[in-house]
Amino acid sequence: MEINVQQFIDQVMDGQYTQQSETVDDGQVTVATGIAAMAQAISQQQLAQFEWQVTVPEAEQPVSVRLETSVINLPLVNAKTISKIMDVNATAEVNVYLVCETPDINRSGLRIDKLASATALVDDADSETGAAQQWIDEKLAAVRDNIAAAKEEKD
Repeated sequence: MEINVQQFIDQVMDGQYTQQSETVDDGQVTVATGIAAMAQAISQQQLAQFEWQVTVPEAEQPVSVRLETSVINLPLVNAKTISKIMDVNATAEVNVYLVCETPDINRSGLRIDKLASATALVDDADSETGAAQQWIDEKLAAVRDNIAAAKEEKD
């Protein structure tokens, strides 16, 4: 799946993308649900975001874990910035990114990594589900470890 960069920016800024969200407890993230929702949107040539608001014990706020379609590894909320980085007249491949956003993940409060191209996700959703599950498990473990380390420093 490819899209004109300016068209991508316009669609995101106008909220013209599929959005779904679930609130879950730590350890209850159902990755297959998110992957299926993303694959369905991509099959219909739509941009998409699937978010889990994960309640992690002792975290001050829920952890935002997301799957997002994008042309670059920036969260959709930063779509306006893309025009400063990419040629808006160019056509770019749409990829699916994994995003973890919380002050407890790292200093920037954000971790984003490419999962797969949008086409690859649709073609092999099962494989991408496993990769996404592993990534999410690792990032939530890092959040728990960072919370525990911060608590130890205070004690």
